[in-house]
Amino acid sequence: MALHLQLAPYSLPLACPWPGTPRGTGLTLREGWVISIRNDRHTGYGDCAPFPSAGTEPAAAAHQLLQQFCRRAWSGTQTLLEELRQRHHDCPAACHALETAALDLHSRNTKLPLRKLLNDTASNQILLNAMSGSACQEKALQAQDQGFSVIKLKVGRQELQEEIRCLKNLSAGLAPEIRLRLDANGSWNLDEARYFLDATAGLPIESLEEPLHNPSLSEFSLLQSQTPVTLALDESIQRINQDELLANPNIRRLVLKPGVQGGLQYSYSLAEKAAAAGKECVITSLVDSAVGIHAACQLAAAVDGLSPGLAHGLATSSWLCKDVARPPEIEAGYTSLPDIPGLGIDEIFYANLSGTFS
Repeated sequence: MALHLQLAPYSLPLACPWPGTPRGTGLTLREGWVISIRNDRHTGYGDCAPFPSAGTEPAAAAHQLLQQFCRRAWSGTQTLLEELRQRHHDCPAACHALETAALDLHSRNTKLPLRKLLNDTASNQILLNAMSGSACQEKALQAQDQGFSVIKLKVGRQELQEEIRCLKNLSAGLAPEIRLRLDANGSWNLDEARYFLDATAGLPIESLEEPLHNPSLSEFSLLQSQTPVTLALDESIQRINQDELLANPNIRRLVLKPGVQGGLQYSYSLAEKAAAAGKECVITSLVDSAVGIHAACQLAAAVDGLSPGLAHGLATSSWLCKDVARPPEIEAGYTSLPDIPGLGIDEIFYANLSGTFS
């Protein structure tokens, strides 16, 4: 059955700047493409949202690959998926979008939720963390009031002493069950990270992502051996040998972004290997459009079937002023996934796109 591929660009302003690189300028506009793949019966959707500083290819490279695939004739989803497996390291954001659309279409054809294609024991409900900006902003208590039990904050954006002071003040106002998930985005050297962890000992810190600037596996492993706080690798995963990473007992948690890993299937495969090695995996977004968030939620539900109970970083749609579809609904820190085929998206808001599907 012949496939028809089309692109629609989007430009989505953020309600307030997304915390950027350490002490850098926050992101104010999210740009990318929604790709549609259709056959005679159904249409599947995917989101290409390049974010080079997080590990994707540049937008121009992603667009070029998307256009190449759109110009070619495809007889079915399996042929397309097989070729994407050879390309996901070079253009992960574009491959993720194409794969998502193909899997969405395939799961609609087979009348299965997409998550069930990845793992037939996938969850139907996932826990999410709130994203409340940086440590010294006044948003974390709002997330607590909204029912989130895990609140993510960016650190490493101000002087160490100031951020430590802010975290202590914030922690004093949190309910006992609330935990803070911190992300330093590679801000510190080893001594600075040690100082931060020592100074915040006793605070309700659930984990700390990417504390070290361009860490070696041995350096990261050493820091983990010196703190009870779970440390997580995110951007550094791409720079570290995967076999060595999975074999190291001091690596506890991986943060996987399907747009960086190159697709849902590859991300799930890595999560399977991590679970077999006794490690946790958290799924997060690249401040994607609703199409990308729905895809990441399907992946998170599949990963929950491997290691249930972790909060995933997918509550980011509220940062966008407008979107290309309805994002997942969140209630008291959870989102429930519909038991319908595909991603669970039935309508794309064409009026919010700068281009249209025809």
